[in-house]
Amino acid sequence: MKKTQFIARFALLVTVALILWLALSPSPPSTAWSDKVNHMIAFFVLAGLLDYATVETASFNKKALSLLSLGFSIEALQFSTGYRYFEVGDLIADCVGMLIYLAMRRHIRPTIDRLCLTYIG
Repeated sequence: MKKTQFIARFALLVTVALILWLALSPSPPSTAWSDKVNHMIAFFVLAGLLDYATVETASFNKKALSLLSLGFSIEALQFSTGYRYFEVGDLIADCVGMLIYLAMRRHIRPTIDRLCLTYIG
């Protein structure tokens, strides 16, 4: 699982950087979904990556708190840009994405664990 953890940490870093770029861009690319759905998907993915990147941290609450801090920081940075806004609805969508991951975690993890052992080692 050490290789999996390394890959998850790298993917988490790249994903956070991409999300920050999109969040702070004056005109981010548009998607077919609403902004709130984008937030839910992003934080679902972040929750999964963080779960694998920090396997030694047993408590998902600590992981969720760090992601919520990230979401709040992004909103604060957006507010400071002058061309983006701080939206409480975005923070709620972030929490919903994390909660969806948590609800699906026990069903997702066995499949991902098996794939990681098969393909990563």
